[in-house]
Amino acid sequence: MHWFTSAILRAAVLAYALCFETALAQQYPVKPIRWVVPLAPGGPIDLQTRAVATEVAAGLGQPVVVDNRAGAANIVGAEAVAKSPPDGYTLLSAPSGVLVFTKFLYRNLPYDPQRDFTPVGFISNSVLGVFVHQSVPARSLQELVAYARANPGKLTYGSSGVGQRFHLATAMLLRRTGIEMVHVPFKGAGQFIPELMAGRIDMILFPPTDQLLSQVKTGRLRVLAMATAERYPVLPEVPTFAESGIKNFSFPDWLAVVVPTGTPKPVIDRLNRELSRAVNVPGVKRVLAENASVPLSATPEQAAQVIASDIKTWGELIPSLGIKPD
Repeated sequence: MHWFTSAILRAAVLAYALCFETALAQQYPVKPIRWVVPLAPGGPIDLQTRAVATEVAAGLGQPVVVDNRAGAANIVGAEAVAKSPPDGYTLLSAPSGVLVFTKFLYRNLPYDPQRDFTPVGFISNSVLGVFVHQSVPARSLQELVAYARANPGKLTYGSSGVGQRFHLATAMLLRRTGIEMVHVPFKGAGQFIPELMAGRIDMILFPPTDQLLSQVKTGRLRVLAMATAERYPVLPEVPTFAESGIKNFSFPDWLAVVVPTGTPKPVIDRLNRELSRAVNVPGVKRVLAENASVPLSATPEQAAQVIASDIKTWGELIPSLGIKPD
């Protein structure tokens, strides 16, 4: 009978836990929510988060306070959330770098992306375009590839630093096309975009921001192709990578929302419903578009699958690109 009594006790404990979580979700939220952005204020991820947070706050009936915790390649903010109570009152805006790339770029990462976080869903997916200075003798991606093959190592490209997303995206493009360029790392887009406009670097793979598009209009820069499945509505005349001969180019440049592991499932589901609604509000979609992003909705389970798949893919790719962890 001992096994029978133990089974009854386990079932009772499980039933109590489920009732507790359900009751918690019904009451949630009863106080303000802190939404951590692991970057400085004013950037694309911060602006997107603030637009979404305003709508989520309205839906939940509680204030949502955006807390910028910049530092150490987004690690400072991510660690703060990983170590927060798993009660649904601390969220993290997590770009793909936080949940995928840092795992393979830093030996002593103070959190594990899959162990310490549970996805709520996504906010957006950024679009990337190939921008070149007017002095580069190429008016299409095919011509750029042909010129680079004929002149290996002559062209240069900029990024936000070794192992950062624009470096990895461009390294992936170079590998797919079999061409060589010289990587020139900077501390951020605020440095390498002016260098591109001045012609001191030749190319960047970057979202089509208003700043870049204004330079395209003047003829100082050219945009050769977009890494999108379909033509980007803002640049309908610019072909996609697939149309330019590069099939199935997929780079994870999404923005996810995660909570500390252990957060009750009903709370995560409530947050997901508000998040999925918020990203499709016209005002939010406008902010996303202004930051070269499109809304991206998913269930927590679907988000977890996407993140796990990207971790597997880049866990194999990053070492093959010759990038070693710090």
